[in-house]
Amino acid sequence: MADRTTPVTLEETVEDIVERFPEASAFLLERGVVCIRCGEPAWCALGELIEEKELDGKAILRDLNKHLGVGD
Repeated sequence: MADRTTPVTLEETVEDIVERFPEASAFLLERGVVCIRCGEPAWCALGELIEEKELDGKAILRDLNKHLGVGD
């Protein structure tokens, strides 16, 4: 079973994040970060997707981990 206690990082692949936390996809989509395309997770790091959208990666990551109940 995937570890649901370790916080998500910007370096982590989208595929790994969605595997551990399927609910992360909807959370990120609400913030303009599309993680799933054609039914498959994006093949890059979360930070890369956020950077493409010119969003605040640190803020999104903080809010995501809080939403998922992991980390500080």
